[in-house]
Amino acid sequence: MLAVLLCVACGDKTDPPTHTPDAGPEGPATLIVHSDWWDFVAGLGDMQGITVLLGDGSRFRQPLGRDGIARFHDAAITGPQDITVVMVGDGKVWASTTLNVEGTEVWVRSGFGLLAGGFQGSRQATLTGRVTNLSGRPAQVRVVGEGFSGVDNTEADGTFSVDVWSETAGQVALFVTDNTDHSGRVSAVGLLRDIAVGEGRTVSGLVIPLDHPLDQRLPVEVTNLQPYGALSGVTATFSLGSEYLFTTSTPGATPIEVPAMARTPPFDTVDVRLSATAGRDERISSGRMVVNAPLAAGGVTSLALPAPVTLASPSVGTEAAPGSGPRSGLTLRWSADPAMHSVTVRMIPQQAPELDWYVTAPATVGSFTPFILPAEVSPLRELGAGRYFVQWSSRSLGMGHGYQDLYKAVPPGFEPDSWSSNAYGYVVLQD
Repeated sequence: MLAVLLCVACGDKTDPPTHTPDAGPEGPATLIVHSDWWDFVAGLGDMQGITVLLGDGSRFRQPLGRDGIARFHDAAITGPQDITVVMVGDGKVWASTTLNVEGTEVWVRSGFGLLAGGFQGSRQATLTGRVTNLSGRPAQVRVVGEGFSGVDNTEADGTFSVDVWSETAGQVALFVTDNTDHSGRVSAVGLLRDIAVGEGRTVSGLVIPLDHPLDQRLPVEVTNLQPYGALSGVTATFSLGSEYLFTTSTPGATPIEVPAMARTPPFDTVDVRLSATAGRDERISSGRMVVNAPLAAGGVTSLALPAPVTLASPSVGTEAAPGSGPRSGLTLRWSADPAMHSVTVRMIPQQAPELDWYVTAPATVGSFTPFILPAEVSPLRELGAGRYFVQWSSRSLGMGHGYQDLYKAVPPGFEPDSWSSNAYGYVVLQD
């Protein structure tokens, strides 16, 4: 995804708008835009409002309601739209532009994702029992199931009692690992499946053997490494259906072998996704690339790194030696592997006035020219001179997906064959 930040100083600040321009007669909406930006504006201070622009906003713009919805009513609104969400706070403005969005009802997300805290719902059950084969080691018992949560550490004798939380009744699994110090050094795992929960019942006498040591190795080959300089490491993520179980990892030294357990019952239907990380965020020529692939049916799993995403404009440098370029006429330009679905560029000012501008686009678009924001919408309207932190990233959603899937009611998940990249640098824009 591409996110671009541009910051502009302009004369005296105008008052926040008291109304929006006419977007056409009332009636059935011709375009409905959903956005979660109201959930992520804490850094803007006292909010004056959020406005959704189509194009440069000179003809079509509407406020984003606190319900996260903006509705447009005009038969002239047809085809793909460039949508910009402008957030005006106390002396700060954020603008987030998304290019080439198709559909009459779309979901334009901030990309920040809510961090849920605590357990949700009500207590559906209490599960008690014992973990065997511990040999004096502590273990953690965790509830696994879509929409379910709960966790407990074993006592010295291996006993446990874990509450299961959820909005509804259903079936869960209990997953056990002997790692409780958060070091990531798991040496054995266990799993008990198909436990019915609901109505606050207590299920006792459960026995979970810690009987699957991580004594196997998954061979991995990483190719096309040269542009990135070095391989940081390879990880294996184990999941039961859509639910995460645990992760193992190994450094980038060859031969690459990732620790794993035997995939015998009850782990016979556990999915394994391998992930290779190469390069560094601060490596301007290539950045950091993360490539995923499902475990090969047999033999070596191969992970091929795509070509790096390059930012041609502005010309960035390091924090100690930033690049430079003219403020006037700036166009953001990039190139990406054709298999990438989206590019995001963020350009963030390092001084006041603060107008952050994010841009997300199909990787094939290749450029974006920041426009002047309407005076009725934002007191900061165009790019100002100064130092910027510039971040550019990309994403491939996986086989069978495309750019427009990002803007559906339910976006695609983290597919086993997805990619992502990230890089950053600094630039000084000059008058």
